[in-house]
Amino acid sequence: MPSDSDLLFGKLAVSMGFCTQEGIDACLLVQAGSPDRLPLGRVLINEGHITENQHSQILTEQRKNMNAIDPLLKRQRESILFGKLAIREGLLSTAQVNECLQQQATMGDTRSLGEIMVSKSMLTFKQVQDLLSRQQKRIMTCPACKMSFTVMSISQGKKIVACPRCKGPLNEGGAAGTVATDAEFATQVMQAAKGQAPPGARNETRVMRAQGGSIITTRCVICDQKLRGVLDSTGRLRCPSCHSTFVPKDD
Repeated sequence: MPSDSDLLFGKLAVSMGFCTQEGIDACLLVQAGSPDRLPLGRVLINEGHITENQHSQILTEQRKNMNAIDPLLKRQRESILFGKLAIREGLLSTAQVNECLQQQATMGDTRSLGEIMVSKSMLTFKQVQDLLSRQQKRIMTCPACKMSFTVMSISQGKKIVACPRCKGPLNEGGAAGTVATDAEFATQVMQAAKGQAPPGARNETRVMRAQGGSIITTRCVICDQKLRGVLDSTGRLRCPSCHSTFVPKDD
C-alpha cells in the first residue's frame, strides 16, 4: 500500500499539471513490484513521467502541505472512537454505527459522525454532547463571530475558553442547538498537556467540514491571511500563519 507521503506526492504531481493520474497509477504498480521500494517521485522520474526540476517543485509543495492528510486520518480515528462510545453506552447498535460511518465516508459528506447520528434521529443533541465530553470535547459558540467550535479541553467548564478569531469568551453549546461546528481546536492547556506546545503558545485549530479537491487560493477564516494550499480528502486547508485548519471560502 502506498505511504501517505507517496499519496500526497501523487496528488500534487497531478494537481500541478506535471503528470496524469494514469501515470501515477502505473508508477505505483512499478513501485509495488520493485524490491528497492523507491519513493514514488523517483519512480516517476525513472519512468519518464516528470523531470528532476518538477520533482523538486513537488517536494517543495509537499513539505508545505504534508499535514494535509492528517485531518482525514484524525477524523477517521475519532469517529471510530465516538462510535465505540455510543455502542458501549448502549445508545446505538454496531449496525447503526457502521451505517453512519459508511455515510460519513461517502464522497462529499463532510459532517461529523455526531451530526449524522442526530440527522438520522439516532441520537439527541444532549447525547452527542455527553459522548463528546468523554473525548474531552465541548461544543461552544462565539456570540461575536457567530461561529461554532468543537473545543478540545481538559478544563471541562472550569476555565473561560477564548475564541481563536476574536479572542472573546465562548459560550457553551452550539448555534440553535445544533451539533454542527465550523472548526475544532485545542486549548493551550490541552496542547501543553499533550506535549504539543508549551503553556502560552499559539492555539492550533483543526476543522470539521469542507469539500475536497485540489490546490486553491483563499483566505484563512481565523486570521484572514491569504494563502495557497492543497485541500485534503475532507476539503480542509491548513493556514501556515495561525496553524488553523479550516473550511475554505471563496476568495
